[in-house]
Amino acid sequence: MNSKLFSNIKAVTACTFAFGLAGFSMAAPIKTIPWNGHVGAVSFTFDDALENQVQNLKPILDEMKDIHVTFFLTNMGNGLKQNAAGFAALASAGNEIGNHTDTHAHLTGVGSNEELKKEIVTFADNIEKLLADNGATINVTSLATPFCENNDQVKSVIDTRHFINRDCGWHGRNEWDTEPDWLSIKAKIWTRSGASVNELLSSLDTAAFIGNFEGANPWDVQIKGGTWLVVLNHGVTDDQGDDYAINPADIKKLFQHAIENKLWIAPFGTIGAYYRAHFIVDKAEATDTDNGYTVSWKIPNEHMPKSIPLRVNIDTKKVSDNAVVEQDGQKLTPESDGSYIIEFTSKSLTVRKPNANDTPSDTTMHPKDTTVTPPTDSTADTTTVLPKIQWGNIQNSSAYTKFTLFDLNGNRLGSVRDFIVPESYPKGTYVIRAEAKGLPAITKKVTR
Repeated sequence: MNSKLFSNIKAVTACTFAFGLAGFSMAAPIKTIPWNGHVGAVSFTFDDALENQVQNLKPILDEMKDIHVTFFLTNMGNGLKQNAAGFAALASAGNEIGNHTDTHAHLTGVGSNEELKKEIVTFADNIEKLLADNGATINVTSLATPFCENNDQVKSVIDTRHFINRDCGWHGRNEWDTEPDWLSIKAKIWTRSGASVNELLSSLDTAAFIGNFEGANPWDVQIKGGTWLVVLNHGVTDDQGDDYAINPADIKKLFQHAIENKLWIAPFGTIGAYYRAHFIVDKAEATDTDNGYTVSWKIPNEHMPKSIPLRVNIDTKKVSDNAVVEQDGQKLTPESDGSYIIEFTSKSLTVRKPNANDTPSDTTMHPKDTTVTPPTDSTADTTTVLPKIQWGNIQNSSAYTKFTLFDLNGNRLGSVRDFIVPESYPKGTYVIRAEAKGLPAITKKVTR
């Protein structure tokens, strides 16, 4: 080979490896933080649209405002129509409404796809309409198969309307790095005769990776870290004759233990969407640009929730020590630990070098806010953020340029306009933080 040509090839190759080429794909630079930054996760689900769920569970959820659960509704026995107002109120408070089919049929025994579509697809549309008539705008994204009966034909119909389905499984645990069958998520079933409150308390410990698991049975799923526990419940009543029902005091005890264990407690569809999205984003490769790189991905199912915030770490150092991260033309501010909250449904993000139009606040991590505790009484006006600015007593927000939405657990949900919760979010109470260069941060509790 000509020595001069060989030298030129070596030079080009060296430049390519040293600096990258625009349009050249790089290794995946995003890593989702497991379970939204918690030690593990749990979803409490309740089947069958039972009146005692509204009567006995709703007061507990109204009291424990950080707990949100999933109700899988069916019109078996006309239950949904009779209790629609109650479930609409539960949905408006931030609880998930899922699909448990129209008649609670044995789906594997339904002969035709048309009948399956009536049970699953048409009924999901009917749930949304009925609850809208009762004042709750919802998006039914998840299903639970009656009797946990499932097969490939049933899954194919579920997939046309829902992104995730709950079946049964004796331990109900799902591991972070093991991708499950999204249309057959396992759940632990509660029955009075088949389980105990202590057993479920122990399951919540396992989900939080509390305990010594070295002696676990080899045929069990080996415990390597925090997991997502899905719990399948039915009625909520003191009636000892109802084997599937749990006492109100016992379900409250389980809720409290989940809080004590610092688990991410959220509806089935919420955690399921975060869990599924991480397998997509964490594999997405970067493509070099002239001043940084972009990362793009596809949404695996069109029926996922409209908003899926992900808490992630992003490799920005390969671009610059003060790189700017953007989504949909909006600059993202890193959290106090250096992570970012990105929106999965935006399907891409950009990491670039700062330019002359970027202010220092665009490219540096802001310090964690001084301690802010929302008032325990929604009418109270006592909590302040330095300097003394009262909750809900803000005279002028026009000077503020950045508004960030949080849930009551402190999880960042995304950027918003002014002190307004977007209609795409469930009705409920949120926290919005306003920021601007040279001004103190203002925090306000907002109910949608």
